[in-house]
Amino acid sequence: MAGLRARLYALTAALLAACASPQQRAGDAEIAAVMPLKRQYAGLLTGFDVRPPDTLIVSLDLQQYIETDDATIAAMKRDTLERWRAAWLGAHPHEHALLHVRFIDFIGRKVAQESVRV
Repeated sequence: MAGLRARLYALTAALLAACASPQQRAGDAEIAAVMPLKRQYAGLLTGFDVRPPDTLIVSLDLQQYIETDDATIAAMKRDTLERWRAAWLGAHPHEHALLHVRFIDFIGRKVAQESVRV
């Protein structure tokens, strides 16, 4: 019985993975590409979300953001925008867009926004 249950779970997982849209898979790859920023700016960046077709939402710890020096904030914004651009281009080769990175606090209020044209 346990073996049958395990096979059913495996089959269900395989079917769900197969049903994922190409857009969802691209979003997952883009999030994976920017995820190292969470370690690089530990405590400051808390999460990422992709809003197709061209926006990366970055969740911040607002208290850390306020306490962080301006040079680090500028570097974090620049690094995030560069990684998002590279990840987006990898998922959308030969396409052009105006990409946005929106930094939000814990209740979804916009703290900052950056953009770059590709």
